[in-house]
Amino acid sequence: MRKFSLLLLFLGGCAVGPNYRTPETAVPDNWQSTPDVTEEMPPTAWWDSFHDDLLTKYIELATEYNFDLQTAESNILRAKALRKIAASQLFPQLAFDLNGTKTYFSKNGPVFAIGQSTGNQQDTTSGITGLPFSVQIPQIQNLFNALFDASWEIDLFGKTRRTIEAIQAQYESIIEHRNDVLLSVQAEVARAYIDLRKAQERARLLELNASFFEEQAAIERKRLEVGYADQFAMEEIEAQLALSQAPLPDTYAEIYRAIYTLSNLIGRLPETLVDELLPLRPLPDRPTKVAVGVRSDLLRRRPDIRFAERRLAEATAGVGVAVASFFPTISLLATGGFQSLVLPELFEWGSKTWAYGADVNMPIFQGGRLVGSLQFSRAEQAMQAVNYQQAIVNAIREAETNLKQYQEAVATTKENDKRVLHTTYVVTIGRERHIKGLVNKIDLLDNEKELASAELSQLDSRAAELTALVALYKSLGGNWDDNRDPVTEVPAPVQCPDNQDVSTINRQTD
Repeated sequence: MRKFSLLLLFLGGCAVGPNYRTPETAVPDNWQSTPDVTEEMPPTAWWDSFHDDLLTKYIELATEYNFDLQTAESNILRAKALRKIAASQLFPQLAFDLNGTKTYFSKNGPVFAIGQSTGNQQDTTSGITGLPFSVQIPQIQNLFNALFDASWEIDLFGKTRRTIEAIQAQYESIIEHRNDVLLSVQAEVARAYIDLRKAQERARLLELNASFFEEQAAIERKRLEVGYADQFAMEEIEAQLALSQAPLPDTYAEIYRAIYTLSNLIGRLPETLVDELLPLRPLPDRPTKVAVGVRSDLLRRRPDIRFAERRLAEATAGVGVAVASFFPTISLLATGGFQSLVLPELFEWGSKTWAYGADVNMPIFQGGRLVGSLQFSRAEQAMQAVNYQQAIVNAIREAETNLKQYQEAVATTKENDKRVLHTTYVVTIGRERHIKGLVNKIDLLDNEKELASAELSQLDSRAAELTALVALYKSLGGNWDDNRDPVTEVPAPVQCPDNQDVSTINRQTD
């Protein structure tokens, strides 16, 4: 008996099917583009580098109240509950059943009365004692039960534990999906905020530019009145004035669109942030150097890569479940308690009843179902392995692309800064000459309009630079390794000697 118990203990720690190991993927550490960046670890709270208190405030609010994030976190709770349900199958299942019935038996039924004393002419003699049966069953019968039921499926070949492994990996993949949603929401808040400040500054510059055309139109009207200008020049400047004012309505609409987007991202009504965000503010600052870390860190920082890796682990555990289905299942069963025809006597010692036993279920022929299930699981595992490799390649491509776009945006901003600087010098010199009477007002206004145009281009490039930086930070991933939801440890399965090749099992049982 002791040897049998030890054998059960050994088999209880055995799990057929492949044991999962994280695939080894060689990713070079060096980036293709390195100017203006450092290989220091990128910050988790990357938005702090913009030095804007409102931006930080809205990202923190979105992290707590965004609807998509709340949905993702609810999915984590669901997966956690499913993991608990699956883990319960490792333990004996106990139940208590207290019931009572009152039964009315048919007079013409098979068990109402048996035996010759009741007029039954059939042979009712006992084959053991040779005595005739003479049993009269009451037509109305009460039966009361107070029973404990116990059952335990012994996980000899690890089917339950492989199922728990799969659900555990699924649970962790849902956590990574939530992290991916979090990263996207933070980036969306930053982009919407940059769009807002860009639209506000653009509206200011457009209004300033339109004021130069208005001033020039006023001069042309006076010249037309005194005969120094013709109607053609007047119509031309009026057309230019209308052209300068045309983008303003769309820009005002863009301001409100960005405000409403930010309100939605933090889970509020559209008008919530209007009063707080309408006052003009400049674009956020950008860091002088951007920390991007080493490229191979993407494998642990990117939640989409970790998500794909967990899906691969889930599929691998699914293969183990399919392999274990070829083996028998053994269950231990027991029932004990009290049973009586009379309720007051239910809990007397004479009313005790019990039963115990075991059930062994061995698949013999399933019409190809088990083989098909195993083939499906292996195909799923192969597909998830490809998805994992693809996620790595896509992550590197996205990060390299965003890094290059950011660097090119920085270069464009530098050129636009030079243009603004030199145009500012032109306007400054022009004003001095205008005061001295060396330059007329029309020429000075042309210089002012050129400066406004240069500042608009500078604004566009700076906003593009910040947007590219946000995209770069998003593509670098987050870092939640120390903040993951704690999970229940599942004992590592012991590899069975014959779990590498199940082809013979397939032929014998399916």
